[in-house]
Amino acid sequence: MKHIGIILHRILVLVVVSVLGMAADSSMAQEMAQEEERAGTVIVDGLNGPQGVLVIEDGSIWVIDVGLGGDEEVEVEALDPNTNELIKATFGNTARVIRVTPGGQSQLVATLPSIFLGSDIVGGARLALLNSEMYATAGVWQGVASEEALPDTAAVLRVLQGSVREIVPLWKLEKEENPDGFVLESHPYGLTTGPDGFLYVADAGANTLLRVDVAAQTAEVITVFDGVPGPLPNPHRGGALQSDPVPTGVTFGADGRIYVSFLPGFPFLPGAAKVVVVDLDSGSVTDFATNLTMLTDLRTGTDGRLYAVRFGIFTDEGPIPNSGAVIRVGEGETSQEVITGLPFPTSVDFDENGNAFVVINGASIGVPGSGAVLRFDGVAVAGASTIRYVASQTASQTEEEEEEPEFIANCDSLPDHGAVTNALATIVATGDSGGLGNHMWATIVDRDGVVCSVTHSGANRGSQWPGGRILAAQKANTANAFSLPRLALSTGNLYASTQPGGSLYGLDSSNPLDPSVAYAGPTIAYGQAGDPMVGRRPNGVHRSGGGLPLYNANGSLLGGLGVSGDTPCADHIIAWKLRDALELDYIPAGVSASADDNIIFDLRADGSSLSGFGHPLCGFDEVGVAERLPAEFPIGSDE
Repeated sequence: MKHIGIILHRILVLVVVSVLGMAADSSMAQEMAQEEERAGTVIVDGLNGPQGVLVIEDGSIWVIDVGLGGDEEVEVEALDPNTNELIKATFGNTARVIRVTPGGQSQLVATLPSIFLGSDIVGGARLALLNSEMYATAGVWQGVASEEALPDTAAVLRVLQGSVREIVPLWKLEKEENPDGFVLESHPYGLTTGPDGFLYVADAGANTLLRVDVAAQTAEVITVFDGVPGPLPNPHRGGALQSDPVPTGVTFGADGRIYVSFLPGFPFLPGAAKVVVVDLDSGSVTDFATNLTMLTDLRTGTDGRLYAVRFGIFTDEGPIPNSGAVIRVGEGETSQEVITGLPFPTSVDFDENGNAFVVINGASIGVPGSGAVLRFDGVAVAGASTIRYVASQTASQTEEEEEEPEFIANCDSLPDHGAVTNALATIVATGDSGGLGNHMWATIVDRDGVVCSVTHSGANRGSQWPGGRILAAQKANTANAFSLPRLALSTGNLYASTQPGGSLYGLDSSNPLDPSVAYAGPTIAYGQAGDPMVGRRPNGVHRSGGGLPLYNANGSLLGGLGVSGDTPCADHIIAWKLRDALELDYIPAGVSASADDNIIFDLRADGSSLSGFGHPLCGFDEVGVAERLPAEFPIGSDE
């Protein structure tokens, strides 16, 4: 059992308390001329204290939550400010990063540390994408706890498939420099990617804005935020009548300047929050928008305007129910509410169409599993009305009607033998696919599993493993047979579930290969336009890398591609590149970290898979090559 000896000097800034001893002024919330009651669409629910949402270019939605603590006890020498009882803390990797694919499937990407502190929970905070890599801010640490923070706590983390990796421990910077000169505390919270290739972090505990160089794994202080005028003496600021500023959100505006939102800290007075603009050269801070309340996020919308999230409005009897809001930020006191009636929202982001994705029941509010991400259409667009959120009308994304792509089952819609042969030969000759560098077989089947083409990259049928011809056909059949118009599965995604104890155990024997088709002669025609398998169905199931489904630009699932001749990992990589070259990679959704059907390497020591879709390592450096595939050969792109 770990002993921390932590003394909490204040209530965590994002936690609702029953009595705050403060005056409320709900009339400060400005109303627009037009208002309509509207439901939200549930994108993902069942979240445990969600804190941040991020929409990326491929249409996937990412969310991070604080978790539920864990099984490992942590001794905390402090009283819970809400119950006045000695805190019994627990620690564990229960905070989560979840991705929702463009097709609506929720996937667990990674877990990270969560600390349960009586009635408070601290875990994941925000997400940002930089150079096709996902990063997160997570955790809080104080100087009275110990010299060293718990693993992956008070840090910037890189989010990998199945794990996270600490990039910059911001607690170390706070401990060594203590930039504001007050309490030693680091709570990296707001996170954004700068146009200069750096990450920018709003540290809610240290009251600083930081620039993070992920390549050098270093961080520097841009500015220290001054306290905000308050009604009570603050013992942690020398008794000054100030609240901590508590920077929460950070974003680059359309004008290229960087903006930061303040909460600020106890007693959370209405009108005490604001948005400031920071000069990155001098570190000077200037008020931009004032008379705001309990801001927990700040984003730049599709329309180029700034949008903030109000967590709620509090009275001396507690929070006003459903007083959270999304606010269009205006200079001075001209901000306007655009979504009202929200229960404890913590974050917002926008897609390319101006639709807003809002986290509700965030932080550690409510019962476990009550957090969710909702979509509100047409928010960051000109002339948008104010939306009054109505929970009873909210519908799930899965309930929305989606038009089924056209069903196509023939070889006429697929590339011919010559096109496949030329593309395969070029890819193999180019290299950089890991593996042994062997020549390869490739097979394409249509949606009914009928073989359309069989080819190879070598000079003749003996230039590559002869057995690879049959394996390529089985992989093509499998990828087609177990993919859907709304979900793509590669053969590499099937490995873990087909092992003993897995949900698909025995799949490989459920659809046996037809040897009369697979081994029909003459052998001299193997790999040629007239290969004996063409026009026939060999069937068969294969559960290692190398098979991919084929989708056209209209989203129709046309069949499958199988590649074999090297390690299964290299087979997958070459198949990915071949599908890209044939322009049949318009994937609707997938189970990998990049929301597609990429191979996943997340097997534990006992052979189980964190995601349930893992594949064994093959050696020969295929892991790095495979991780770069979505960036270097993006799905649905002609580049």
